[in-house]
Order: sequence, then structure tokens, then C-alpha cells
Amino acid sequence: MMSVFADLLRHLNASVDALVHSSVAQDAAQFRRQRAFIVGHLAGGALALAALPMVLALHGPAPLPLALVFAWATSQIPLAMMVSRSGELARAQTIAAVLSATFFAGLAALSGGPASPVLPLLLLAPLEAAFTSSRRAVAGVLVWCLALGAGLWLPSLLGVGAPAPTAQVAGWLSVETLALALGLALATLLALRLVTELRAAQRQTDTARARQARLAAHGGQAVAEHGEGGRIVTLTPNARTVTGLSPEALIGEGFFARLHVADRPLFLKALSDTAADGVARDIALRLRTGDTRPGEAGIAGYRTLGLSILREGGQHDGKAGAVVSVLRDLEPVRALEAERDAALARAAAAEEARSRFLATVSHELRTPLNAILGFSDLLRQTGAQAPDATPELAKTREYAELMHASGAHLLQVVNDMLDMARIEADQVRLVAEPFDARACLDGCRRMMVPEADRAGVRLSTDIPQDLGLFVGDSRACRQIVLNLVANAVKFTPEGGRIVLFARRENGGLAFGVRDTGIGMSAEDVARVTEPFVQASTGLARSHEGIGLGLAVVKGLAELHGGRLTLDSRPNEGTCASVFLPARAANAPAKVAVLDQTAGAAAAPVSAEDGTTPLQRIA
Repeated sequence: MMSVFADLLRHLNASVDALVHSSVAQDAAQFRRQRAFIVGHLAGGALALAALPMVLALHGPAPLPLALVFAWATSQIPLAMMVSRSGELARAQTIAAVLSATFFAGLAALSGGPASPVLPLLLLAPLEAAFTSSRRAVAGVLVWCLALGAGLWLPSLLGVGAPAPTAQVAGWLSVETLALALGLALATLLALRLVTELRAAQRQTDTARARQARLAAHGGQAVAEHGEGGRIVTLTPNARTVTGLSPEALIGEGFFARLHVADRPLFLKALSDTAADGVARDIALRLRTGDTRPGEAGIAGYRTLGLSILREGGQHDGKAGAVVSVLRDLEPVRALEAERDAALARAAAAEEARSRFLATVSHELRTPLNAILGFSDLLRQTGAQAPDATPELAKTREYAELMHASGAHLLQVVNDMLDMARIEADQVRLVAEPFDARACLDGCRRMMVPEADRAGVRLSTDIPQDLGLFVGDSRACRQIVLNLVANAVKFTPEGGRIVLFARRENGGLAFGVRDTGIGMSAEDVARVTEPFVQASTGLARSHEGIGLGLAVVKGLAELHGGRLTLDSRPNEGTCASVFLPARAANAPAKVAVLDQTAGAAAAPVSAEDGTTPLQRIA
């Protein structure tokens, strides 16, 4: 029996839920409000319809007051269906209030007019309209009630006799008794609806606050609601973890009293500004966590807190929402920041020490290397001047050649290390002065021709005659060109071509080297400008060097305020171009690295025929 009753009840609830409009299916609060309205009005109308046959059978035709009762009760059914069909709950509530006012005014007219004890029941209509949460609806219903009341007074004002009041409805039931009973029932229903909505709102608020507290607790934060003067009205229990103090010690004036005196104006201003404009603000405050109070001996301990102050909701009816703050402990963040700053300082010191070490070692190595080169060159010249070279002398000359070549290579490595160390230590100072750009570049070509001839590589230039003067550091420009040409000679196989080019571009000077060498992949292009990096890695590298040539070029170009651009394809060649602005400046510049699949539009130095630098080598 109980199971049958439970199944019936469950089926009935499902049927009622299906009557609620689909627009509020995801809103639990609105769903409950519509469901309560539909159930209440359907039940009242159904009860009236069920009682109507019994009344007609017992008393015959119903008198006018009873007819009004049945008309008012059955009119609730269309209102319930209106909400079910359209979801317009506020409009249905307004109509219900208008019908209630009309019904009680009709009963008042039948029981004495202005002197009827039923007339005060008109006050229930504006209260019923208040459930719409609309001032306009309440005002409209109130105006309708006043109009009905004025209609009751109108006959006496015009001197027209009012209709005789109906004393009894049926037997012992008078119109006044019926009206008061119905008014009491309506008032009870309104009170129950009010209690239900208040409980639902309270549950929703409690749920939201609990969810907010859980989220804050998981994030290591506490949430406080502020009242007048910065007082804390509510505070989540995890405030003890964040502040080191119990929530009871901070609620009310406790939080403000423990703030550092210098931070109190900032705190009050942030609260006031957020309450006024609704803009969230983040501030940092010092909260006293020790027991020492101002004016007492001893030193109080302070903890730095971060406060995110925001306003809940918008501004409604001229009143702003509550101001809340999210409290978080900044001490761990400050400790991490201190560790980070210390690590950065140590890294900077280590980098500076490395640069000083390289500069010192490189400088100390150059002196003995110069002696080695000098004496080995003297031995080479002595062997070359002998008319009849003995096997011993030939062997000595061979050793001298090896010594000179090894010393020259080591000196070049030391010079590159010294240059790189100076650039990283910001010890390179450029002297900007006008110089003949074409003469400088052609001089570099003549210097590198012997090395290119020994490698079996053809070195040519593509420099216009009217290149003119350029303002910059001529020594740095010469070193850039020599490094680029030496790098191209190193990585270009025998029989290849190297072109030293230059152009005037955007008021500055664009120059560089393009070759038919082994080229590089896109991954290598992206990293070869870093110090001590070569495209070929491992123990089986076929080219000597420590990978500082392009790094030095990049550093010198950036000191000029310019940039280095690389365009390379494996087995096709490489184009390294440098752009220097018209005026030298110690400003950083980005290194532009072109993708190996880029077309002619991405070439560093353009041509009228639209070809890329690599295509113009042949």
C-alpha cells in the first residue's frame, strides 16, 4: 500500500514538474516559484469546481456573493495555465492581485459599500503584487484598489442610494463572514509563500557562501564581507590559516584595529571607491598578528596580506551591493620573490664573472701567442731564404708552418672570445664617424682573397659605386664583414662562390655575404647566433672553430642599433645580411631569422628582379 502511494505521489510530482515552463528549467529558484504558483492556483480552482455541484444540489441557484466566490476561484486555473504556457510569472501574479482586489471590492459592495468591514481586505492585493518584485506592478495594483474604493464611495458622494446590502449568503453564513474567511485564507497563503521564498533565498545564500568559502579555502584565501567603516560583518572560518588569527578576533572592528596605522587610509579609500564605482581593487596591507597593542611596550609582529576588494552584484534602486574582500597571505609570495631576486643576482654575478674570466684569460693568452707567431714566422722566413734546403731544414720549415697555422687559429679563437666577453660585459664603446663604406668593404675583400684562394673559393663583390659615406664605427663594420666572409669561406666547398654585397636601404646601410656553401636547416638557423653554438655538433665536426663568429656579428650589429638576418637552405647556401641604421646607437635590436622555406619576399636584401639572395649567387 505504501509503495503504491509513493508511486502515485512520484507520478503526481513528475506531472506537476512537467507543467513548469522550460525557460526556467536551469534556474532552481525560478523553477520553485513557478511550480508553487501553478500548484496553488490549480488546487484552488479545482477545489471550487469540485464544490460547485454540491452547492447547487444543496442550495439551488447560488446567490450573487457565492457566485463571485466561485468566479474568483475558477479564474485561478487560466492564470496557472498562462504561467505554464508562457513562463510569465510576474504578469500572472499581477493579474491575480487585480482579480483579488476586484473580488473583495465586489463583496464590499454587497455588504454595505464604504461601511463594509470587507473593504480593508483590499490591502491584500498590493501585498500579493509585491511577489512580482516590481514597483510598477505594486503601484498599478494600488491605483486599481484606490479606484475600486472610490467607486464604492461614488454613490454616496453623488447622493444616489446604494443597493441594499445582502445580509446572508446561505443560512448562517453572512457575506462579511465569508469575505473574512476568504481574506484570512488568502493572507495565510501569501504568508506561506513569503516564508517559502525567504527560506529558498536563505538556502541559496547559504549555498553560495559555502561554495565561496570552499573555493577560498582551496585557494588559500579567506572571504570577508564589509559593512560601514570597514567593519567585517562575516568572515570565512579559514581566516585563521590566512591571517594567523581567529575569525572572532577580526569580526567587527577587530580587523581595522589591527591594521597598521599607515595602511588604514588606503584600506578605507579602496573600500569606498569600490562601493561607489564597482571597480575591483587589489591592495597590500600589514596586519598586526602579535599581542602587543599600540601604546604598550614591545614590538608587534605584522603579516603582509593581499586584499582583492570587489562589490557583489550591481547597483539596484540606488543602493550598491555588499563590498567583500578576498584575503590572502603574501608572506610566501614575498619569500619566493626574494629567492627569485637573489637567484637573478647570483646569475648576473656569475655571468659577469664569466665574462671577466674570459676577458682576462683571453688577454693573457694573446701575449705568448704573439711571441709564438712571431718566432714561427721568423723560422718560416729563415727556411725560405736558404738556397739549398737540407732535409732537416725542410722539416724545420714544415714544423714552423704548422706552428704558425696553429698559433694563428688559436689567436683567432682568443680574439673572438675576447670580443664576445667585451660585448656581453657591455665594455665595447663604438665611435661613430663618417667613413667610405665601399672602401671599407672592398678592403675587407682584399684581405680575405688569399684565404679564399687557398680554399679554392671565388670571392667577388656586388657593391654600387655610389655607396657613399656612412656614419658608424668603421672598425666594428670591418670586423663584421671579416667574420662573415671567414665564416662563408669555412663552410663553402672548393669551387664555390662567395659574394660580398651592399645596398642603401631605408636611410641605412644593408650589407652581407651570400655563398653556395653547405647551408643550414631552420633549426640550426634559429640557434647559430648564440655563443659557442655551431650548426654541426658532436665529435665528428668537419670544420674548426668554437662558434663565436656569428655571435660577435650579432652583438656588434645590435650595438649599432641594427640587426642580423639569416637565410639558409641545406646544400644551397647561406645569406647573412646586416642592416645598420643611419645613426649609430647603443640600442638593442632583434635578430631576424628567416625560415628556410621563405620565398623572395622574405629575403633580407631585395632586388628589382624579385630574386632571393641565394638565387642571385649563380
